[in-house]
Amino acid sequence: MPTWPTLGEFIDDELLRVPMTIDLVIDAVHQRWRERMPHQGRGDLDPARALQRHRAALSAKALAVLQSSAHDELRLLQPGGVPPARPAHLSDVSRPAGQISGAPSLALIDEDDVAVDIEIARCIHAVKLQAETVLREMHTYTSALVNDPNVARDTNPFRPEHFVRALWAGVETLPIPRPLMVAFLHDAADPLAVTLKRAYTAACRRLEDQGVQPASYRTIVVTGPSAWGATAARMQLFDDLPSLRSGVSAAAPARTVPVAVVVPVSVAARGAAPTNGQPPTVQGNSPAPDARQIELLARLFDAIQRDFDLPADTVALMQRLQPTALRMALRDPSLLDRYDHAVWRFMDQLAHDIELCAAPDRGRLVGLGRNLVDHLADNDGRDSHGFAWALERLLAAQRHGLNQAIAAAQPAIAKLQRIADDEASVATGAMPLDIGNMDTVPAALMPEQAAPAAAPAGLGLPPGSLLRMYLQGKQRTVISLWQDRQHELALLREPATGQLFALRQRAVARLQDEGLATPYKVRSLVRRSAEKVLRGR
Repeated sequence: MPTWPTLGEFIDDELLRVPMTIDLVIDAVHQRWRERMPHQGRGDLDPARALQRHRAALSAKALAVLQSSAHDELRLLQPGGVPPARPAHLSDVSRPAGQISGAPSLALIDEDDVAVDIEIARCIHAVKLQAETVLREMHTYTSALVNDPNVARDTNPFRPEHFVRALWAGVETLPIPRPLMVAFLHDAADPLAVTLKRAYTAACRRLEDQGVQPASYRTIVVTGPSAWGATAARMQLFDDLPSLRSGVSAAAPARTVPVAVVVPVSVAARGAAPTNGQPPTVQGNSPAPDARQIELLARLFDAIQRDFDLPADTVALMQRLQPTALRMALRDPSLLDRYDHAVWRFMDQLAHDIELCAAPDRGRLVGLGRNLVDHLADNDGRDSHGFAWALERLLAAQRHGLNQAIAAAQPAIAKLQRIADDEASVATGAMPLDIGNMDTVPAALMPEQAAPAAAPAGLGLPPGSLLRMYLQGKQRTVISLWQDRQHELALLREPATGQLFALRQRAVARLQDEGLATPYKVRSLVRRSAEKVLRGR
């Protein structure tokens, strides 16, 4: 049996080659800068010369950060590994535009700061797009090194995001204006994508030569052409459940199954199943769903419970709720007529709240959900009013949590309000400019910029607004706690961690224009499960 290298040995071997990769990127950017800005004067005023003089410091810093992140991944992938503490360089991805007095952990983020996030996201996307195939291949090899035969998790310690953030940490060591650092990252995207693709390919070949047998993906789903501009018809998700029923019937007609067999515990035990072979009936002499509809409902719940994105405590609540929902379907056929039925809305809101809550509050929220589910079961699912009442209890708890968060953030809100008042009272249009202290960047090196982002119109970010945004080096789900009257400043909070972010709303608008900030809404679990049922998964 061949002896494979360990993941630690693979990391150490690849780190020896990282300086060459970084040097190739620096060479490409340096050449571009020389072509755009030839025959400059003093070296400290020439960006190309400044880059050449300090390239060693850039490369050393990038290598150190990448080495740290790779070893953090190694510790995490080992048996019993725990997530490492947040690396210091990630907290510095966006330098504070202005530190808020008395709140050292809270900085005011403006458009210049989010410009860094935008370029980092673009660079990561460029690498993933260029090296998509070889990244999948390398994933299978690194999974084999950690004995993950089904490729169930990402085991590549040199993922594109690690490389890009390490490169940015190195760029921050250069004695050049910050806008020029952003320009470096913009120009480095394509060379880095090409260089990393070659590096990943070479790493796969070395592992293959060492006898490593790649792992296999658990499933491969082929859904037809997916290339950009493909015109082949794709699966359409129906807008209502009756269409879904007809679509499922047309694709794969369900076998005839007695209702008592499909739901023996939740229906037959309650006396709701037919006893003489006749179709089941409900109160009011209206026809109840037939066996095909009940079977569809069971398949929808099964798909929800097999959703790998749902945590175990949420799945457990869905399992406790399933018998009540089945009894509800026998009495109210409209449950299978629309996605916005009170049953589905209650389930969606419960899963949504558990997903966003902080770890200290999770037990309390799960306990509330368990009590509501038990209350609905005790009422025997007579009508949708019970689920509407339970939904209102969840929304009331959500409003209470928001009010508590706003109250806890009052010191930060007061400081932001003073900043907003000071900026509103000071007219800067006639103030002289201190040219000597300004960061000037040659226009030839600056990437083409879109029109300045307009401030959010209308309501802006009223308290309670949820956003999914790329902020300070990672994707975050944040909720608005406060905004000033002019909609210039906003205070956001990440519910999962409790971290606060003070942003200028023009910065939020800039992220929205780049597609890096979008409204975060309650997702429909039944829609997701309906898609899986249609695919036969």
